[in-house]
Amino acid sequence: MRPIRLKLAGMHSYREMQEVDFEILCQAGLFGIFGPTGSGKSTILDAITLSLYGQVVRLGGGNHPKEVLNQLEQRVFVSFTFELGKEADRKRYTVEREFGLDKKGNKRQPEVRLIQSGELSGEPDVVLESKATAATAAVEALIGLTLQDFTRAVVLPQGQFSRFLTLKGSERNEMLQRMFRLHIYGEKLSERVRYALDQTKEQMHRLQLEMAALGEAGPEALEEARQAWEEAAHQEQEFTQQKQELTGKQKELEQLHQWQQELVAVQKQLQEHTATEAEINQWKTSIQSWETSIRLWPLVQQYERLDNEWLTTEQALGQSSQLQEQANLALETREVEYQRAHSELMQQEPDLILHKGKLVQAQEWEEELKAIRTEWTGLEQEWNEVSITLARIEEQLVRDDAALRDWEQEWKSLENQLQQAAVTPQWRAQINAARDAKQQWERERAKAVELETALSMAIQQLEQAENAAKERRISWEDRANRLHQLKEQVTAFTEQPLMSDADYEQARNVLAEMKQMGRQWREVLKQVADWQEKSQRITGEREQADSRYRELSDAFHKVEASVAAAIASRDQLRQNWEQWQQENMARFLRERLEDGKECPVCGSTHHEHRADSHEGTLAASRGDELRSQIKTAEETVRTAEQQMSLAKEALLGAKGELTAFDERLTALKEERSVLEGRMEAIKSECHGYGKPWDVATFEELLGVYQREEKELTVKQEERERAKEERERLQKQVEVLREEEAEHKRLLERSVTMQEQSFKTVEEGKARLGAALEQEKRAASELDAKRKDVPAEEIEEKYAEIGRLDLRLAELQRLRMEKEALRSTLTTQVETAKTHRFEGKSREAALKEKLEDRKRMWEQKHMQWLERTGGQPAQERMDQLEQKLTGLRQAAAQADAKRKEAAEARETVQSNLVKYSETLAVLTRQRQEAHETLFTSLQESGIATIELVKQLYAEREQLQAAQEQVEAYERIQRQLRYEEDRLVQAVAGRTLSDEEYVAAKEAWHQWEQVFQDAQKQVAIAKEHVDRMEKNHVKWQEVNKQIEEQQDEQSRLEELKKLFEAKAFVQFIAEEKLVSIARDASYHLKRMTANRYGLEIGDEGEFVLRDEGAGGMRRPVSTLSGGETFLTSLSLALALSMEIQMRGGRLEFFFLDEGFGTLDPELLEVVMDALERLRMDDFTIGVISHVPEIRVRMPRRLVVTPAEPMGKGSMLQLEME
Repeated sequence: MRPIRLKLAGMHSYREMQEVDFEILCQAGLFGIFGPTGSGKSTILDAITLSLYGQVVRLGGGNHPKEVLNQLEQRVFVSFTFELGKEADRKRYTVEREFGLDKKGNKRQPEVRLIQSGELSGEPDVVLESKATAATAAVEALIGLTLQDFTRAVVLPQGQFSRFLTLKGSERNEMLQRMFRLHIYGEKLSERVRYALDQTKEQMHRLQLEMAALGEAGPEALEEARQAWEEAAHQEQEFTQQKQELTGKQKELEQLHQWQQELVAVQKQLQEHTATEAEINQWKTSIQSWETSIRLWPLVQQYERLDNEWLTTEQALGQSSQLQEQANLALETREVEYQRAHSELMQQEPDLILHKGKLVQAQEWEEELKAIRTEWTGLEQEWNEVSITLARIEEQLVRDDAALRDWEQEWKSLENQLQQAAVTPQWRAQINAARDAKQQWERERAKAVELETALSMAIQQLEQAENAAKERRISWEDRANRLHQLKEQVTAFTEQPLMSDADYEQARNVLAEMKQMGRQWREVLKQVADWQEKSQRITGEREQADSRYRELSDAFHKVEASVAAAIASRDQLRQNWEQWQQENMARFLRERLEDGKECPVCGSTHHEHRADSHEGTLAASRGDELRSQIKTAEETVRTAEQQMSLAKEALLGAKGELTAFDERLTALKEERSVLEGRMEAIKSECHGYGKPWDVATFEELLGVYQREEKELTVKQEERERAKEERERLQKQVEVLREEEAEHKRLLERSVTMQEQSFKTVEEGKARLGAALEQEKRAASELDAKRKDVPAEEIEEKYAEIGRLDLRLAELQRLRMEKEALRSTLTTQVETAKTHRFEGKSREAALKEKLEDRKRMWEQKHMQWLERTGGQPAQERMDQLEQKLTGLRQAAAQADAKRKEAAEARETVQSNLVKYSETLAVLTRQRQEAHETLFTSLQESGIATIELVKQLYAEREQLQAAQEQVEAYERIQRQLRYEEDRLVQAVAGRTLSDEEYVAAKEAWHQWEQVFQDAQKQVAIAKEHVDRMEKNHVKWQEVNKQIEEQQDEQSRLEELKKLFEAKAFVQFIAEEKLVSIARDASYHLKRMTANRYGLEIGDEGEFVLRDEGAGGMRRPVSTLSGGETFLTSLSLALALSMEIQMRGGRLEFFFLDEGFGTLDPELLEVVMDALERLRMDDFTIGVISHVPEIRVRMPRRLVVTPAEPMGKGSMLQLEME
């Protein structure tokens, strides 16, 4: 908190509005308020507390401080502006309060405004509060200090300096608790502990329910489940070993049966494949012809290509002969043209080069002429400018001569006016003396008239004061009698017995505990209702699960019967198939016999009994029908087995669901036991609070609670009414006491004013007589000094002298200006003459140089005309260059054309030779290709070239034919290989259908036993997994229950600790020890380590005197100076502690107390205060000690009030 500005008016000795600018005062960090005793120094602190809290501590407080009202004023106005916060969060506030009296002299309602200023943020001002009580509460909330704390730690007025030092231990602790808001710690911690305890109890209940829901999940149950699973797993392992042995045998039988079926199928496919052999032979012949045509096709292409090239070359040779003759004629023509162009170039080129050299010199002359012309033009321009300047100088000389003549005439006139404006010294002295005497006489006359008026008003005030004193004495006696009667009523009302605060607090705590019990009881009842609902739901779901299990069991048996029927049908079909194979095996063998080939059974090549084709067709049709029926039967068996597997899984799931429901029902029974136990515990705890709370149902508890709460409410209302009545009577007493004191003060004031009025009348008469005598002496002195000048003309004569003095000063100024003007004009004339002489010299030199440049230009120009004929040299040079370039280009073009003709003739001759040689080579190659082609045709058997082209055109069919032949041969080889492989695999073994079916049936029966064993293992494993999961959760819940039990015991201990105020008192004592330590530090610095402050055994302050051997002295034995030093140290430590708390108090006031210190100790205290101001902390001191005033860098000086005149005044002094 930093003070900014204080305004006060009508308070104590301050009548007019006074303002204190604390921003300037606090700049040096230390300032003092000085003035005589009774001048109003302490009133400045009273104004601060009055503006902030609406009370003045030195006068005992009160909500309408009429005691501070100046007797000659009707209102008290105070305004205090301060800032709070840090940096960007800093805000400025203003508190304004106005107290006053109405026309009848009674106090009127105070006017209050708490304003948040927008000076720092640039926003408009905002009125936060406009009521006295609300504004005071808002200020306390902003600053964080009550009035008592503020006057003990920040502003220490007279009579309050040592209050904190001498307070009792309990009062000091309460002050610290209130100042630092320590009670918040106790309340907040107690509330947190209570809340945490409730949460812990709820968590314990939830964990108990969760433990009950898990059922038997301990280590013993888990171990039993694991043993059952291990036994089932061991039995499954034995069945698995047996299954591996049986699986090998079963696979061998199935493999043999499959090989027999595959061998029959391969032999049939081999017979069908051999029937297409003739078609494959035809394709092989076509493939040979197509391959021959492809081999001959390059020879055909080579012969045709050479024949075409031979014909083309023969035609090109004839054309080259014609082109040779044309090239010879063109070469002769180009040679003639070249000789003519070269001759013209040799004749004209030397003359043209010589003329070009002369034109280059003429071009240089053109540049020189241009430069001379430019210089000529510049000289003419400069000569013209010099001529114009000379003309201007001549004109200026004429004007300056005329100005000098005018100046001579004006100077003579000015000298005459100066002589007329002069005043004699004798006349000036006479008029001044007469004027002073007249003014003195007028002042004495006005003072006498004012004293006559004041005397008349003082006589009237004396009469009014006598009448007012009589009336106020009667009013005061009436108020005193009424106050005595009201005090007797308060005493009688206070003696009436009521319920004590301790009894009320105990009853309220019992109701709070019962309310908590009721909540727990209601929660248990709700849990019981939830348990019943859950039990009914789970029972219904268990019945539905049981119904589903029976339905699934019936369905499983039906599917099992259908699987058995399908297997029986499939086995019957397989028996029919095996019987058909045995019946038709001999027929298959007969069908595959061929004449001349050995029989695979007997080895004979003569076959008498061949198979009948019609009989074979019927047997094959019967076999196909049996295979189709067997395939359909196997698909039916697979489908039925899948349905049976699904039905079995569903049946096992329903069985597991039934088991889970049984376990949940068991957990519900255990949960009901826990709920009943909690219900009994709550009833037992309620019984412990006495007979009224001995109830059996929740409704009875609710009724008792409502009845007790209503009775407590009635008692509390009686206490509140009694308290309000007592407060009302107290307020009436306070009001009557204030009215009685006010009327008594008014009576005393009236008597004082009566005495002062009488004294004023006597003094007024004496001052009036003296004033009349002074008026007579002033009139005599006026007559002596004015001589023959009438009194009414003195002011006019004095004004005339002033006008003449002004005229004289103006004329003297004009004379000085004229003298300066004459000097300027003379200088200008001399300068102009000098410039004229220099200009004429420059004009003659320029004219001579200009004539020289004209003659030079004319000579050069004549030479140039002779050389160029008036045409620019560059144009003539361009024409010559163009002509010379044309001659050279014509000669070069003729030479190029001659060379092109020669090159064309050589090219034609080269082509002629090349074509002749090529024709001879092609003739020889064409003859060789023809012979090679016809020799190959004869060897291949193809008669003509056209047949080769036809076969080559059909070559796309070659790849398809080759693939078809290769596929036939590949399949033939594969079937032969498969037949040999299957014969070797069977190795002469046979397996009838009856043997195969019997082995299959035995395998299925054993498979059923193995699946049952697997199901038992799965059920046992599922049970173990569930038990392990529940056991892990059981361990977690059990650990949480133990932790919650420990936490609940700790919280219950903390609850007992925080229910009293021991913790807050402990914090307050620790805070007091910290403040005493800091205060002892300040005290040691101010007393050269002689005194130290400590806390006694009973919490009181004790002074340790090192000068007396470390003796500990009570603070009641301290002298005045020791008390001041100790109190100052405590106040500084307390303010610093408040500052460290975050409020950052930025100022501190001390009122008086320095007079009890000797000079040496005073010097130590001032040094300590000056050191403290360096830590962003301003200290204000109120004193009348001269040594302190000298040490202060900023001083606020109070000028005492005048009796019946102006009030106290404030003035700022700075070094």
